[in-house]
Amino acid sequence: MKIKQFLGADMRDALRQIRAELGADAVILSTRSVGQGVEVSAACDADVPTPAAVATTASPVAIAANDAASAAAQVPASIAAFPAISAADQLSMSEELRTLRQLLERQLAAFAWNDYTRREPLRARALSELTGLGVARDVAMQVADALPTNLDAETAQQAHLVLLSQRIAVCEPPEASGGAVALLGAAGSGKTTMLAKLALRWLLEHGNDGLSIVTIDDEHIGAGEQARSLGRLLGVPSFRFANGAEFAAAAGRFASQEFVLIDTPALGADVAAAAELRAALASAPLPLRRLLLLPASAQTGVLNELLRRAAPLAPDCCAVTRCDEAATLGGVISTLLRSGLPVAYLSDGPRIPEDLRPARGHQLVARAVELTRASGASVDPELLAQQFGGQLNAAA
Repeated sequence: MKIKQFLGADMRDALRQIRAELGADAVILSTRSVGQGVEVSAACDADVPTPAAVATTASPVAIAANDAASAAAQVPASIAAFPAISAADQLSMSEELRTLRQLLERQLAAFAWNDYTRREPLRARALSELTGLGVARDVAMQVADALPTNLDAETAQQAHLVLLSQRIAVCEPPEASGGAVALLGAAGSGKTTMLAKLALRWLLEHGNDGLSIVTIDDEHIGAGEQARSLGRLLGVPSFRFANGAEFAAAAGRFASQEFVLIDTPALGADVAAAAELRAALASAPLPLRRLLLLPASAQTGVLNELLRRAAPLAPDCCAVTRCDEAATLGGVISTLLRSGLPVAYLSDGPRIPEDLRPARGHQLVARAVELTRASGASVDPELLAQQFGGQLNAAA
């Protein structure tokens, strides 16, 4: 093992020197402050040839496979003395080295994070608070990197939240301009409740003339009855079609309507079914908006899968639903920023239509902050070091 001391103006400078001389596999052994900088002891594995390589380079003598005694006599003493290592021993050593490497990587990440908090205290605080909100690492890093320099302490307390809210795209509610709105979403995302809220909002502002409710669903038990019940309750016509082809064949009858709400089947993994539904929606005789429902209570992985399944349908806006059931809003906020999909509505309860309002980025972030404060959760410094330290070290 090769061990060497490095002097740097700061930890970042020392890490650059270590990487340049010892390589990316070097590990930190110790660190201490000296004068105006830091002294870091680092180590890397020495270049030791493997037994096979030594045997190849040090023993060019041809060994007869059928004469063990002759072969032993021709092997140099240095090779003969090399201890035989069994497969089990090699596996055990590999596991121990892997464990040691993980420990050293965590230590290096902690050093990098501690150095970052000293050099960039405001950005480090922003990363800590955004992590507490449940915001994904890549999104938090983007926001922290975009913070202006030379912020005063008072402005810096809210700057990262302002930047986060400004990055959430919003759009005008689809019913404001009429036409047709197709509701897209997974089972349990709140499509039926959203349809009822949008229908009642339209009735309160425009009356029941010109509104139709359409259901395209041959899988959900009771879907047709739900549509008919809602239509009777609101006093508007409702229609059910078993599939997209039936809807496309009858789409012309809705040409005279001012507003048509279309409830679609739950998004599944069948790409062909999604393509068929997209073709059917394209036959709508009115300007069509495809509204994807993103439940705030779902985990980030579920939301990502929902976006993947909805991609063939080309949603052009979304609604964040089930806000009242979410323990944190960081996941759905991260999904919104990654996808760039504009938000039209926030739905935070079952009341129709009171619990539906036009989306505002700052309101969504404020709600996320409220949830975090109410939970009383705090971010473990070790978690921050592991989440950001490795990335900071890689960027050094």
